[in-house]
Amino acid sequence: MKKPLTFILLILTCFSLSGQEIKETNTDLILKKATELYKSGETERTLRYTRRGLELAPEYHDIRILQVRTLWALEKRMEADKDLFYLLEKASGYIEVKPLALQRINKAATTAEGLEYLHRLESVYPEEIAIQIAKAQLLLEEDRKKEARALAGYYISSSKLSGEQRYVLQQILNRTVSQEIGLSYQHISFSDEYSRNDSWNNGSLEYQHNFGRTPVLARVSYTDRSYDQSLLYELEAYPVISNRFYLYTNLGVSEGTLFPDFRSSVSLYYNFATAFEGEIGGRLLNFQGKGHATAIAGISLYSGKFLFNARGFLGPVRQNKLVQNYQANARYYLNMADNYLFARLGSGISPDERFNYTQVQENPSLESYYSSLGIRHLFWSQHILQLEGGLLFQEITRERNGEQFQMSLSYRIRL
Repeated sequence: MKKPLTFILLILTCFSLSGQEIKETNTDLILKKATELYKSGETERTLRYTRRGLELAPEYHDIRILQVRTLWALEKRMEADKDLFYLLEKASGYIEVKPLALQRINKAATTAEGLEYLHRLESVYPEEIAIQIAKAQLLLEEDRKKEARALAGYYISSSKLSGEQRYVLQQILNRTVSQEIGLSYQHISFSDEYSRNDSWNNGSLEYQHNFGRTPVLARVSYTDRSYDQSLLYELEAYPVISNRFYLYTNLGVSEGTLFPDFRSSVSLYYNFATAFEGEIGGRLLNFQGKGHATAIAGISLYSGKFLFNARGFLGPVRQNKLVQNYQANARYYLNMADNYLFARLGSGISPDERFNYTQVQENPSLESYYSSLGIRHLFWSQHILQLEGGLLFQEITRERNGEQFQMSLSYRIRL
C-alpha cells in the first residue's frame, strides 16, 4: 500500500513542478506578466518570472529593476543588493536606476549601514544632492552634528534644491546648533504728528542651548521709553516630536508696566505636501490681572531659494473690537542658510512684537500698517549680523495719522 501512495505523490509533484515551469521565451511578455503579478501582490510568482526573464536576457534592465523591488517586498534585501549593485555597475545612467538606488537608502537597518551604502553611491553619482542630504540626515542621527551641519550649510544655497529638500536641510541646520548667545538693539522714532517727541530704545540678551533635538532659549528684554522702563524675562523651547511635527512654547514674566505681567505661548508646526509647513497655536497675555487670548494660524512654503510665509493673529477683543494682525514674510537665501534677504508686510501688531504690542492696548480700534526690509549674514563661521529697517503707518486718532521709523541690529555668536 505504501508503494502505490508514494508513486502517486511523486506523479503529483512532477505535475506541480511542470505547472510552475515558465516556458515563455518572449522577454517583453515575461516583463508584462511579471508586472501584472507584482501589482496584484503575487510577489513569489513575480520572482519566478523575473528570474526566467534574466536567464534569457541578463541585460534586460527593466526586468532586473522589477526583481529588486520584488525582493524588497519579500524582505530579501541581500539578494536585492546583488541585482542593485549590478545595475549600478553596468547601467548607472539608465533612467530608473538612480531613483531605485536612492530608495535603498531608507532600507538600511542601521545608520552605519546607510552611511556605508551612501559612500558607495557617492562614487557612482558624485553630483547628486539627494545623496548628500540623506548623508547629512544619517550623520545627525549618529550625533555627528558638526559634519551634518557642514554638509547642510554647503548644499542649502544650491539653486537645484526642491522645496522639500530645502526644508529638510533647514531643519538639520536648526537641530545642529549647540549653543548661541545673541544681542539685539532696536530704535523707534516718531513723526511730528505724535504728541511725544521721545524715541524708544529696546534691547535683548538671549542664550540658546540644544538638549538633543530640542533648542531651549532664555531671554531678557529691556525697553526704555524715557517716561518708563521695563524688563521681560522669557524661557522658550522648540521640542521636536517627529520629523514632521515640532512645537514652539514660551513663558514670560515682567517687571514694570510696558510688557505683559505674564505671557504664555504655544504653536504646533507640521510639515506636509513635501515643501509646506503649517502652524496653529495661541498666545495668552495678562495685563494688570486681565487675560488677552490670541489665536494664530500660518503657512510656509519653501520654493527654490525662497521661503514664503503668511500668518494671521486673531484676538483679543478690546473695546468691542477684535484685534487682528495679518502678515506676509519672504526670504531669499544667498549662498548659505544663514545668509538671506528678508521682507515683511502687514497690518496690525501681533503679540509676538514684544516692544510694540502695548500700542494695541492703548488704541485697539486704530489701524496700522507696516513694511520692513533686512539682511542676515554669517561671518567667519560663528558670527551672525542682522540689520533691519522698517516703517509703520498708524492711526493716532480718527483724524490724525503718523509714522514710526524702526531700525534694529542684532548679533549672534555660535559656541
